[in-house]
Order: sequence, then structure tokens, then C-alpha cells
Amino acid sequence: MNARSPSADMTECFARSTMSEGLADERLSPRAEEGLQVGTDSLRILLNATLEELRGRGGDVMVYRNWVRLGDERLLFQTLPSSWRRRTQAFLRKACDKLARAWEPRVVRRALLVTARFLYLPPRATSEADLLLSHICFPFPHPRIPVIWSSQGISPAMYYERCGQWSLEDVIFLYRVLGPRAQALLIATESGARHLLRWCPELEAKTHVVPAPVLVPSDVPETKPSQRDGIIRLLFVGLDPVLKGLPELLDAYEWLRRRHARLHLDIVARRFDRKLRERLWEISKPSGAWGLRVHPPLPHRRVLELMREADLFVSPTHADTYAIAAVEAMAHRCAIVISNFDPLPELFPDAEVGFLVAPGDVRGLIERLETLIANPDLLRRFQENARRRYLAVHDPARVRRKLEAVFERVRADARHSRHCCSAGGEQGMGPSVLGAQG
Repeated sequence: MNARSPSADMTECFARSTMSEGLADERLSPRAEEGLQVGTDSLRILLNATLEELRGRGGDVMVYRNWVRLGDERLLFQTLPSSWRRRTQAFLRKACDKLARAWEPRVVRRALLVTARFLYLPPRATSEADLLLSHICFPFPHPRIPVIWSSQGISPAMYYERCGQWSLEDVIFLYRVLGPRAQALLIATESGARHLLRWCPELEAKTHVVPAPVLVPSDVPETKPSQRDGIIRLLFVGLDPVLKGLPELLDAYEWLRRRHARLHLDIVARRFDRKLRERLWEISKPSGAWGLRVHPPLPHRRVLELMREADLFVSPTHADTYAIAAVEAMAHRCAIVISNFDPLPELFPDAEVGFLVAPGDVRGLIERLETLIANPDLLRRFQENARRRYLAVHDPARVRRKLEAVFERVRADARHSRHCCSAGGEQGMGPSVLGAQG
């Protein structure tokens, strides 16, 4: 038997493709690159994603990529093969998702909503896997192996009101339809799980809280450039700058820059509307005088480089369910100023790693930033606390252990169920056979 498994080949394929595309910012462990050995206790986890899909952008794709990077001899992560059917169905799924946001009557909208959650799974792809791990979307058709469904859980109602895509009732409906089809639910935060179980208590036995994996290079510097040159660097990262609160940050920054000349702001974003472009142009005149740099979407490696230099990661967002970029910033010793709605206070404790602020509260944002800019000792303390918080909650080894415990439990339950079914079948056949003989 060949010692190299298909999953090991998949892991190596992923490593080569992502490193060449600039998607991975640190190499996999030497064991992963040499080829993972399949042991008798290995867990073969099939991800509901293709390599092609993992080259996309966004926090949900990042979760899949970081799962792959958690792999070792014990946890063997595999990806799906690309296919025209998968690409076609992904296109149809996105179309259903857009239609579901406004379609009436409700029964039609919810049918579209459920359809938009399904993602085609080639039936043969599961033949060598123990479990299937699917984030946000759900596999279709339903595989014969156990399904673990990962999501952020349910957010407060105001989150859905701000996003304007679905209602809280729609999301509850989704969990009530899809939740029973999964053998386990991975929820990224205690807050998300608490809100989920408030509305869907029947899912409690299969709900597990496991933080999303957030991996960064191990060589995080212990000091910041500001400790040498005195320039306090702020960083904003958000693909949708308006939703993530950039207009409010610009108002605050303009006020603060008049009081603190040694203040810089880096912005990584896209999709600037006309009003926001004009605002940026107004603030940045004359060129460079306000210490403002605007970047288009950058390779992940470059974003992490900005985090190495930044003192403060600022995200006065109007809608977020995890803020992976802010967690990455914590790992790089950035103090955090972020909005105060669930689950963000759980991830970024107020007055410990930074400050919380109400969305849209420009005055509150100014006050919190001013406090940190004017108090270097407090800023340094928050930066060190942020690094410790990341290691305590998001350290890859900790997340891997939690994932492994869930995977083991699901696999054991599946084996027990198969054994019971097999035993029940034999017991059921006994009397029939004996009766025939009599």
C-alpha cells in the first residue's frame, strides 16, 4: 500500500499553489511539505471547497485556507476536485442568493435562501474521507459520511438590519432546516452559539464552540516602529469601506491629525463610492501632508506587513460576525478599536486589548483614539495584551486540539451508529431465519 495518501498530495498541491499565488504567508511545516503519513488514527477531513475556490478573497475563504494549514499527520485535510458542474452550481447558488434578498412571497424567498446555501458535492469525492467539513454552505447531495457544518452562529437582530440582506427570522429558518442534517455544528463564538440556541434549542447537543483558525507568521516583532520614530500608525482594512466604518474613521482622523502631527493612517479597501473618493481626495491634499495612504486590495502578505508596523487597528464597523483581520492584527501586537456589538466584545475585550465604540459614534471614536495616542504606556499595554489574547484563544495548536476533539467525537458517534444498525439488522434476521428452518 502506498504510504502517501490522496490527502497528503492535496495538501502539498495546496501549499505549492498558494505560495506561488502569494496566498500563504508562511510555509507549511516540514512534515507537510515532505508528505504526510497516514496512520491508523488519522482523521481524513474533506473540505467542501476546491483549490480554485481557495484562491478567492474574504474571511470565509480564509477560514478554509487556515484549516488546511492546520493539517498534520493526525488531521489530514483534503479539498474537492474542480469540475464544470461545481462551477455552474456555484454560479446558480449566487443567483439564488441575490434573488432571495428581495423576493416575495416569503415561502419563495426562503426556498431560494436554502437553495443558495447548497453547494454541489461530487459523490465519489467522499470515498476516502472520514468526515466532511463545510463552512457557511452545505453539501449537496448529502454525503454518506458525517457532515460538520461551520458558521458564525446567529448574530443580534440589528446586525441583519444593518446588512439588509436577510432577516433574523430567515437565518433562524436556515438553521432549523439545515442544522438537523449535520452531525455537528461548529460555531466560532460563545455569543453566536448562545443566540443560536436561544432560537434553536434542539441543536444544543450537536453545537460546539471552536474559534475560527487564524494563522500568522511566527516571527512577529516585539517592538513597533513608533517606539523608534514616534509616529503612531493606524490601519484600516475592509473590502466594503462604508460598511466597515471608513467615513467615520476619516472624520475622526481629520480631527486628530490637527492635534497630532506624527500620526499616519493606512487604508486597504476597494469599492469607494464617489462621495468617499471625494472625501479621501479632500483630506489627502496636499499630497502626503496628512500622512494618509490608500491601498487597493493587497496580497495577504502585504496586509500582514502593514500590521507589523501598525500600532492601532481601527474598525468602527456597522456589521461583522468575526473580524478576522482584527484578530490577525492582535496577533501582530496591534491595539484594537472596534465596534461594540456581539460577538466583538467577546473577541476584543474592552479596556484590555483596546476600546469598543458604538457604530457611527464619531465623537466616541475620537475620544478613544485620543486616549491611546496621548498615553503611550497604555497603548503598549494594550498591544501586549492583544498578543497574549491571540495566543490564549486563537493559537493554532489550541484550535487544532479543539477541532480534533470534535472530529473524534463525531467519528466515534458515526461508528457507534453503524455498529448498532449492523447489530440490529442481524438480530432482526435471526427469528426470520429460524422460523424458515422450523
